Amino acid sequence: MGSNQIIRTGVQSLDMFLGGEDNPGIPNKSVILVLGEPGTKFELFTQQVLFEMLKSKATEKVIYLSYDGRPSEIVEEMEIYNFHLQPYMVTGEKWQFMDAFTARIAAEGAVIGLQSLPGVDFRSEHAQDSLRYFTRLFIPELLQYDKVCTCIHSISSLIRSNSIESVSIAIETLKHVVRGRESGIHFILMVKNLHDPTVEVLASHLSDFVFDISFGRVGKGKIAINFSVQKSWKSILLPISVPVSVDRRGIRLETTVRV
Repeated sequence: MGSNQIIRTGVQSLDMFLGGEDNPGIPNKSVILVLGEPGTKFELFTQQVLFEMLKSKATEKVIYLSYDGRPSEIVEEMEIYNFHLQPYMVTGEKWQFMDAFTARIAAEGAVIGLQSLPGVDFRSEHAQDSLRYFTRLFIPELLQYDKVCTCIHSISSLIRSNSIESVSIAIETLKHVVRGRESGIHFILMVKNLHDPTVEVLASHLSDFVFDISFGRVGKGKIAINFSVQKSWKSILLPISVPVSVDRRGIRLETTVRV
């Protein structure tokens, strides 16, 4: 595969794990499902990759669609690990949040009859359900850029409030759109074991890659975090799991190469 078809994320241990010494990185235009257990920092893993791609100029733009959590809280969490977003959010808006979380709360609050809630305008045009936000706001925004990476955090919110058929169409629409962009890597976060197993299988089937970040025991009561690739596109990967470490510098795959 030519070098122009591979994107280096800037997370060296991940790039080497996926592509080896000959072709480190991820195939361009990949749609990656990240299955993560709560507490494994699988969200941070994705945020770190996107941050490093901006930092290394592997991409010109990041659009982060947040269904689960306020953007301000995500910024604060990333700051703990020294991923400073503010310069990228101010200068040319290279990192753009789309706040589907507030829109989702407004839509769901209206359903149960809430009349008011701090910071939420129930009459706003953005007070719409999760799927409508995706189709009417996120996809049109994505279409404006050719060199762009995205993250949907997380698709679990779409699945909770919409049929799996509708969510399947949303994923397929995303794949169709990103294939027409010049370059980019696109992440879909999904909480592992939250849904019916057939839902996970379907989401995995529709994605190009499946990253699995889960807890595992290492003996003497200790718990480890493991990373594996359950499905890969345009690459040959051994079906192995590697341990992950988390510290103030973020997440590292404990392979022969360290970040």
